[in-house]
Amino acid sequence: MSRRVWYCPNCGYEVPSRGRCHSCGERLLASPLPELESGPEDDEVGYRLDQWDDETRGRLIEALIGAGIRHRFEEEELVVLAIDEAEVDALVAEATGGNEAPLGNDGQAAAVTTAASKVAHDLYDAADRLRQDPTDMQADVDIGEASAALFTLDFLPPLGDDELAAVGRVTRRLLGALGADEALEDEIRHQAEVLCRLVAPGAGHDEAEQERAMARLEAAARQKGRPAQLPGPVPAPGGAVPGPEGLLDEEAVLAEGSLADEDLGEAEEGGSGQLVYELDEWLPEQRVELSLLLEAAGVAHRWDGTDLAVAEADEAEVDGLFEQVHGLVDEDDEARYRMIEELFGNVDRLANDPADPERQRAFLDSVGVVEQPTPVGLDDAFWWRVRSQGHALKAAVEAGSRSDEISREAALLAEMLHEMV
Repeated sequence: MSRRVWYCPNCGYEVPSRGRCHSCGERLLASPLPELESGPEDDEVGYRLDQWDDETRGRLIEALIGAGIRHRFEEEELVVLAIDEAEVDALVAEATGGNEAPLGNDGQAAAVTTAASKVAHDLYDAADRLRQDPTDMQADVDIGEASAALFTLDFLPPLGDDELAAVGRVTRRLLGALGADEALEDEIRHQAEVLCRLVAPGAGHDEAEQERAMARLEAAARQKGRPAQLPGPVPAPGGAVPGPEGLLDEEAVLAEGSLADEDLGEAEEGGSGQLVYELDEWLPEQRVELSLLLEAAGVAHRWDGTDLAVAEADEAEVDGLFEQVHGLVDEDDEARYRMIEELFGNVDRLANDPADPERQRAFLDSVGVVEQPTPVGLDDAFWWRVRSQGHALKAAVEAGSRSDEISREAALLAEMLHEMV
């Protein structure tokens, strides 16, 4: 005999008795559908929901009731009739935000998709708090927990493989900045901003990010007395590379690593006094960084896939902004290596004779190399530690600290640099 059930639309569970939700305290609602009775195994389909969050489970329960689909829960497994499978698959996709992932009879893929959506939401939420307050200790902890889950994911709908890889790279940079010995608030804020833009589509905040980007651009343009928009379609500043239908451009296959100066983007005349830069070889996070720079400068622009359109009058300014994008400047690796070697030698000598003015001056003249981007092949987090230690030693020398303090800081930096040379 079928039994009646009551459910909580907030917390996503069903029980066989009336009352209040044990979690949120709201009164349980009576389902108009009787619980699905147990039947032959071949006539039923199960969906594992153990990785679903409460809100998504609640949406699915309400969708099932609204569609009149009888069901039951066996612990964390939702069971429906096999004849309802196609309709339930559609409801699952709708409840999880429309992410397209193959659904097996046990619903495992749906659960994985929902888990990925939760990771994106948690990552976005923590990054959003950090870009507002880079000293937020709880957000620091939360970004670490979300990143641990992120690095286990193979996909993060609707992001493609290149965008997921970009999220991983930027997350590592953010973690490196957070873990640095020296406070790097500007860097934390910047990397958190880039991460929010990248992960927004997976977290359901893409529209909010575009509105934020447009507001930044309009404010800067208004301050400089220039137009915020180019003639034509509404711009999509954010670096998410929207295609004609607002979806990610599947043809944006992007190269890893730094780009040479001649690869910074070919500019062509785009009509109506516009230039079009073809940036298909840029990494997703590089296009996001460029968007942020353009917004801050109040430069009107429009993305069409991976192509960027700007006014011809802004060409010189835009070319200057290119040089500020992380990893775009192609450096002479051999010359860079020699500079790091020179710094190592100066630091090592300073550690042995910290009071020598000449050795102090030599160190101060060479420490600027730590301000450059992470060398090719080196972990971002390690380079952040090198930079932080370089700053600490520089501060000690400039402040005229005791010789033993300078020697200790120099020895620490020399040990780090020794791993590189």
